[in-house]
Order: sequence, then C-alpha cells, then structure tokens
Amino acid sequence: MVYIKCRDVVAKISDIIDHEASLMTRMRFYGHIMMCKNCRRYFDQFKEVHALAGKVTADDLPPDFEQVMGAVMDEIEGHKDA
Repeated sequence: MVYIKCRDVVAKISDIIDHEASLMTRMRFYGHIMMCKNCRRYFDQFKEVHALAGKVTADDLPPDFEQVMGAVMDEIEGHKDA
C-alpha cells in the first residue's frame, strides 16, 4: 500500500468528511492518521468545526455580517493585486 503524507491528509480531508473519497483513499487516509498524532488532531478539529458550521443559520449571524464580510473580501482582493 502506498502511504500518504501530511499534506495529502489536508488535501483530502473534505472528501473524507463528505463521504466522497474512494475506498483506497479512505484506507490510506485513516492509516496515516492512526500513525500521525498531528494529523489526527487536525482531523478531529476539522470534524468539530464542520459539525458546528452545519448548525449555523442566517438568523444566527449578526446584523452587520454582510457589511463585515464585504470589507474582508475587499481586503483579500486588494492583497491579490499587490
């Protein structure tokens, strides 16, 4: 079996959580996180964030959310051009 590296774990984590990864990818992924405590910790944190993000509704957002996000996106776009 070909083992995956930490960067591959990060790249595949969404596919794993969304149940879109192939059987071979899942086997390699879980084999890696069994051996790598850093990736295992990252995976556990990612799962928790993913679960919490699924519970947020538009009613949970502050009234100025769109304004703040617009400013953040403008800032990000401004840094791309630099």
